[in-house]
Amino acid sequence: MLNNPFASKTYETIWLKHFSNGAEATTFGSVKGVKFVKHSKLPYYENIGRNLTNGMTYQLDLKADDLKGRVVVVYDVPDYFSTENYDNSSNIKVNKIKQYKGLSSNLDEFESLEDVLQSCFGSKSKSRFKGRVRQIESSFNISQKVYFGSISKEEYKNDMQTLKELLFKRFDQRNEHNTVLPIWSFYEELIYDLILEKKVVFNVIYDESKPIAMSINYVYDHIVVVAIRTFDIEYYKYNIGNYEVYKLFDWSLQNGISELDFSKGEVDYKRRWSNREYTYEHHIIYDSKSLKAVLIGKSLSNLLKFKQYLRDKNVNTMYVKLKHLKKKILFQK
Repeated sequence: MLNNPFASKTYETIWLKHFSNGAEATTFGSVKGVKFVKHSKLPYYENIGRNLTNGMTYQLDLKADDLKGRVVVVYDVPDYFSTENYDNSSNIKVNKIKQYKGLSSNLDEFESLEDVLQSCFGSKSKSRFKGRVRQIESSFNISQKVYFGSISKEEYKNDMQTLKELLFKRFDQRNEHNTVLPIWSFYEELIYDLILEKKVVFNVIYDESKPIAMSINYVYDHIVVVAIRTFDIEYYKYNIGNYEVYKLFDWSLQNGISELDFSKGEVDYKRRWSNREYTYEHHIIYDSKSLKAVLIGKSLSNLLKFKQYLRDKNVNTMYVKLKHLKKKILFQK
């Protein structure tokens, strides 16, 4: 089982502080590698982090008996993290509900950055991109810093403030809602400690001393998962967003990373840089000998399937855009 940053004591402590409303962490020997909190209103447990993780992993222990009459939900389990020890004859049942698609790049297939470009671009588009790289690096005083294991408080504070401002500008330009900004205080407190613990790679591209493209990426042993990223829209014409990804590939290849995972969603840049597709699943784990647990488990499964049906029809996207537009109109008034 991978060393999951979302199962770390640091993540647990800070997430509980911001979101638990006083609920305490609960462990079940049946589901190893995950801690849970009881739902505030309904009789089931959810993994710490809920849907604010970029991938949960766990291992079932079918000999444990502490799940009697209970239901637990583990959100956002990538389907390549399989539960191979599952036994259909066990009282513990697992309903796997498919959710978002994910995209990633297997770096074991590449020996160099040139190999990455050869795989991700056609000959003409590769030539254009390399021309953009030369243009960026000759037009500006470009440098890269990768914070992994150390960062000063001052650098962290300044760069995170810039990240916040760039996220706001970028999503306002696109007339879209951003899920990070409303809970910024959580990320601001969390990321610093995870950088020091080598559970986050903070990749920053600078023009002189000004950050112009940035990403926060979680680390699972040999896997780097891209989580929060943005760029300065004033540099848009220089393809600065793809340049930041290109430099993250460079760092990953030099530091023994075997997988660069672009996480949820299928936006263009992810398709460009990926060579593997997978699916996130919500796992509903319950005691099949308990009528109450079976009913709760099946109800949750149907609810999550319905929510995904709405996503597949883009209902959530239209709702979010209308909500964002309404806020802008009210603000202007």
